[in-house]
Amino acid sequence: MPTVEPDAQLAVARDLWRQNRVSEAEAALRGVVALRPRREDAAMLLAEVLRSQGRLGAASETLLELCRVNGFEPALSLRAAQFARQCDRHRIAREICERALGSHAPPPAELLALAGHVARESGDFATARARYLAALEAGIDLERNHVLSALAHTRRYTDAADPDLARCEAHFRDTVFSARSRASAGFGLAKIRNDLEDYSSAATVLRKANAMVHGVQPWGRAAWERFVDARSREQVVGMGPAAGEDFVPIFVVGVPRSGTTLTASLLARATGARDRGEFRALRFIAEQLVAGGHLGNRTALAEAANLYRTLAVQDDEPASWYIDQDPLNFRWLHIAAAMFPHAKVIHLRRDPRDIALSLWGQDFAHRDLAFAFDFDDMAGFMAGHAALLRYWRHNLEVPIFELDYETLVSEPEPTLAALRDFIGAPARDADAGDSAAPVQSASVWQARQPVYTTSIGRWRQYAPYVPELRQFREAE
Repeated sequence: MPTVEPDAQLAVARDLWRQNRVSEAEAALRGVVALRPRREDAAMLLAEVLRSQGRLGAASETLLELCRVNGFEPALSLRAAQFARQCDRHRIAREICERALGSHAPPPAELLALAGHVARESGDFATARARYLAALEAGIDLERNHVLSALAHTRRYTDAADPDLARCEAHFRDTVFSARSRASAGFGLAKIRNDLEDYSSAATVLRKANAMVHGVQPWGRAAWERFVDARSREQVVGMGPAAGEDFVPIFVVGVPRSGTTLTASLLARATGARDRGEFRALRFIAEQLVAGGHLGNRTALAEAANLYRTLAVQDDEPASWYIDQDPLNFRWLHIAAAMFPHAKVIHLRRDPRDIALSLWGQDFAHRDLAFAFDFDDMAGFMAGHAALLRYWRHNLEVPIFELDYETLVSEPEPTLAALRDFIGAPARDADAGDSAAPVQSASVWQARQPVYTTSIGRWRQYAPYVPELRQFREAE
């Protein structure tokens, strides 16, 4: 049998991948990688094929090996570590970063920044801080890399003379940089001022930073209202009560900053459930089903459910429950309920004034959260959220556990016991390990701290300087 050249075999693999002949594409790519282990194009495509099957660990390991055979070349390592981070395989991402940083001098600034992100999301704030400071020393491009804001979220500040304050303030006021870059430093500066209990100064900075972002990242209230109306009019075909009985996802939803990350993290530790973090699968699947007009097609719903399950289960240690903590999944609960009639939904409620303040104090990059930079936009978003939840409660058969954030942090043990009963999980040994996901959301600092109640009623500290918070009294 004649030998097939690697380039030709790679072309065959790409064609098989385009035809969705996944197993054949994987076999062809493994052949190329065996012959040419240093080829990035083949290994990257193999990693994509594996990721499409929910084999995120294998995909990330593939790129770790690619980096190894290429001597952890910095640019390649940066791309590979970014991929592993997107897969929530932070252990592998961290190994790639650290091996690359240890193998090359001077260390590249962008790789240092990525290593900082991976460490911070894993809860290692000391290492994250060291990497961010090294990235600044190496001349990181602050226009594209918002390192200053990330740095401010690696510690709690007690000293007004801390150099981080001066760093953030200088960048915030430097008109050489874009409004978006300056605003990011402003959010970090406001966080430091808040730690120092200088709420007046923090509010002043936040007002300017939010206005900067709102000017370049607007949100459409009319489009949101049309979205809410469309969801309440949609009819999704059911797949029967027996569908998916052996896979019961847990959706933790609510307005962002209502406590979804904390709830998911605590529930995972208490039950051994696998926490998939702010999983993006449901929103992607739902948007595809709606755009394709497939909500009345049982075959399409079954295929979508199988895809969601594959992406959720993945290839790490199996668990009895899988937690999806994307708060914005509340937008698609009718589709989740159709795919998984046995799903469980935990809906977070929190004082809307505290939510509004918390939203206003965070720098969000995703367009879905563009409402967070303006109080009127926040009120419009919360009204749509409340309308959808009312509709889901009256029209969906999946159980919804209404959880007050204030109760969770004030009475964590009985609240977690009630949540365990709700999902059907037994009590778990406290020493059984931590199955919580890396935290890539704005809640990364809070989720890694002991449960505390100081965030309850925090809006009152800002009320004299941010009177807009009072409009949210009756928002929910």
